[in-house]
Amino acid sequence: MAHPFLRLKGIALPMPRDNIDTDELIPIAENTRTSTKGWGDGLFAAKRYLDGLGHTPDPSFILNKPPYYRAEILLAGANLGCGSSRESAVWALRDFGIRIVVAASFNETFKRNCVVNGLAPLILPRDDIERLSQQVTADPALGMSVDLLDSELWIGGAREQAGTIPFILDPFYRTLLTTGQTEDDLLGGLRGAIDQRRTEITKSQRWLAS
Repeated sequence: MAHPFLRLKGIALPMPRDNIDTDELIPIAENTRTSTKGWGDGLFAAKRYLDGLGHTPDPSFILNKPPYYRAEILLAGANLGCGSSRESAVWALRDFGIRIVVAASFNETFKRNCVVNGLAPLILPRDDIERLSQQVTADPALGMSVDLLDSELWIGGAREQAGTIPFILDPFYRTLLTTGQTEDDLLGGLRGAIDQRRTEITKSQRWLAS
């Protein structure tokens, strides 16, 4: 069981493009590690470095600029995480320090991989993403605050002053993230009720026991 994930205030990385695929998030050349840890330096490697596997930072790429190299929130467009189903794309985001990914839509496999690895995949209308991206580009130090329980996010730290924006997070995924439980944990908690229901059905429909 992981720690419950309820709220976060952090630097937001504005990349409001559509179709950022898993190969862009973690290029195939970076998929050589044998552990699920230590993938952060491979995130966006094809654009982040001047010499590929040499890992010489390209100073013009946003991830290499302050304060974005401390980003904990990614702002993207539609169809984030499309392409292959490689889970290492999420490992790279996680190990870099990204805890929340905000997009207009997600590849479903990528979205589930996010939740399994403790990242919150939030859905916002494109107009909101564009506006937020403009704000954090103009003043990145403001940061962004997210409340998973209230399904709201806002720029800066003062919720009342900034004005909040509601987001969509699947209720089941919200439960997993905010309780720190896995799918197996939740199923285990229902074992008694499942066994009781099985017994009731078997008694009323004896043919099931044969």
